[in-house]
Amino acid sequence: MSPADVLGAVASVVAASMIVVGVGLFVVAAVGLVRFPDPYTRLTAVTKSGTLGLVLVLLAVMIAAPGVQNGVKLAMAIVLQLLTAPVGGLSLSRGIFRSGARLPSDLLYDEMTDRRQDG
Repeated sequence: MSPADVLGAVASVVAASMIVVGVGLFVVAAVGLVRFPDPYTRLTAVTKSGTLGLVLVLLAVMIAAPGVQNGVKLAMAIVLQLLTAPVGGLSLSRGIFRSGARLPSDLLYDEMTDRRQDG
């Protein structure tokens, strides 16, 4: 067995592991979306887990299909995901807040309106 074969096998195992972890994070995001009690925590679960899951899957594809053209495309997709997901999550959470959705009952301080919550 040549060193190139060993390196290819290791790359395949690493890529498959990253895909499994990424898909697992998608499942965590879906469970959080269904199980969490309020829209703020649901949005956090989907934004954080979904973003990390997608980045791991894209990195796995980069390892499994190396090449300059694929690398550039996948790197751009990763950077765009990391730049847009937090902004989109913040915008959605501000919209939820402005629509009058109830805050979690254990929240003691609301930084958006600078007032204490009775709880």
